[in-house]
Amino acid sequence: MLKYLLEDNIIDFAHVQDIFKMKKRKELLEKHPYKVWKGKDDYWHTYLPNGNRRKLVKKKEKKDIEDVVVNYWKNKTCDSFKDRFEIWVERQRKCGRSDNTLSKYRTDYKRFFEGDAIENKSIQDINDEYISEFILRLLQRKEVPYRALKAMFGYMNGIFEKAKIDKLIVINPCRYVDLPIYKQYCTVAKVKTVHERTVSDGEKRSLIKKLNSNYERNPEIITRYALELSLYTGMRVGELSGLKWEDLDFERNLMTICHSEKYNRVKKEYYISTTKNDKVRMFPLTDEIKDVLGRLKKVEISKGFLTEYVFSDENGRVHARRISDCARNLTMTKEFSHTKSIHALRRTLNSDLRCNGMSATVAASLLGHTEKVNEQNYTYDVTSMDYKTSIVVDINKRVAGRAKIGENVIKKVIKVIKL
Repeated sequence: MLKYLLEDNIIDFAHVQDIFKMKKRKELLEKHPYKVWKGKDDYWHTYLPNGNRRKLVKKKEKKDIEDVVVNYWKNKTCDSFKDRFEIWVERQRKCGRSDNTLSKYRTDYKRFFEGDAIENKSIQDINDEYISEFILRLLQRKEVPYRALKAMFGYMNGIFEKAKIDKLIVINPCRYVDLPIYKQYCTVAKVKTVHERTVSDGEKRSLIKKLNSNYERNPEIITRYALELSLYTGMRVGELSGLKWEDLDFERNLMTICHSEKYNRVKKEYYISTTKNDKVRMFPLTDEIKDVLGRLKKVEISKGFLTEYVFSDENGRVHARRISDCARNLTMTKEFSHTKSIHALRRTLNSDLRCNGMSATVAASLLGHTEKVNEQNYTYDVTSMDYKTSIVVDINKRVAGRAKIGENVIKKVIKVIKL
């Protein structure tokens, strides 16, 4: 009903805010534990807490003494935007958000809000106009992509929703901010090319050649085996680090991908948890995969590296960061158009599967994400021009052939008619 009244201009947002401020004022006056009275000196009096004691204050007008009381208790309430942010973060913690997620919230707070006047602004005094002014100030002093702006606005919306739940405000002002109009002021995010985000067939051959050469010289460098397995499976780097020998079923030729390395930014420690989306998936053990795992195990046994984890060396389990570094270091040469990441190998495998006719449903199941993510972020045209040409030539021949057949049929019909 309130939304209807606002949208139809029957009442305005400012009026509602005034009503709420009056209500809040009344609540704070009722909260005041000391009596307000008019003394024989014709002044209004009351007490305010002062440590373990109290101090007497007096004003000529009743409104003035009430203003003193309201301001005192208002300042004692955690209702600045900064305070409410911390309360919102604490709520996220109780809802089960990880330390890394909470750390990101605080990092983003510094990026977007720290140093701006909004920090110390009372949550009750922030309306949609003030939020719009803040967004413009932010975009004037920083380069912010629209995607980041939406994330920031999501934080604000959560903060105001929590304040609404706590009955500090009646309306969430974010509901009346038209965020898309600020897209024109945002930084345009650089769109990476297909060559930057995937690995070509030529680059794959170069990478395999480099790996084989390195195996011959230094077979004990375990990160290279992880890199080769990534080429064949498209596994995330954390999943490579968390893979265990017990996850491999050589009888059924299946690999179970159910573990992943995580890093706690607060405690600064690594730990093994579930995959990114908490799902378990299966991947076929092809001859190429079994070959790299067989060579790896022989090296680990001979060097005394063997542990429960597939990728281990003299320091124990190989961390994801080292596997990522290996990928960058081996592709930082002229044979590669750009330095490649493990994720580039992941995108490439998915694109190869899709370009060879696999459906988005099956590819997403193998790679461990949703069909929507598969379509939007992992599928690229990685076919060569020769491949495209061969298909076009084949189709053109069939089209021309059908036309020729049709022409012959028409000639035969005309001949029959003449007869």
